[in-house]
Amino acid sequence: IFKSSLLSARRDTTNAEFKGGGTFLGPGLLIAYVCLLHGKECGCEKVEFLAIDDAEFQHKRLVRYYRTAGFEEVRYVGEELKDIPDRLVWGGCGTLMTENVDKVLEKWTRIIRGSQMKEDEEEE
Repeated sequence: IFKSSLLSARRDTTNAEFKGGGTFLGPGLLIAYVCLLHGKECGCEKVEFLAIDDAEFQHKRLVRYYRTAGFEEVRYVGEELKDIPDRLVWGGCGTLMTENVDKVLEKWTRIIRGSQMKEDEEEE
């Protein structure tokens, strides 16, 4: 949703002052980045997300989003007996995704810096 709005705003010729607009991962990237920094400062080494499976289309979109953000799929948390502990933690079914905090921060730093460099170049 954010990506299509961002691309539309960049194409809009009525607002010549609008440049950049952030990354394709959206403003949530910055919020998540700060959360990961806090987690790292508190000793966390691994980050996990559950791409919730409320609806098939949205679930596929979330898995693709988290993959693009640098996460790897671990397994599907379903409705079987073996999934009860994960369901208690995550509150639903979906694809569990994980990655090392340092790897994610490194990737996101490149994305954020690249976005800023692109905006700086456009201003010149």
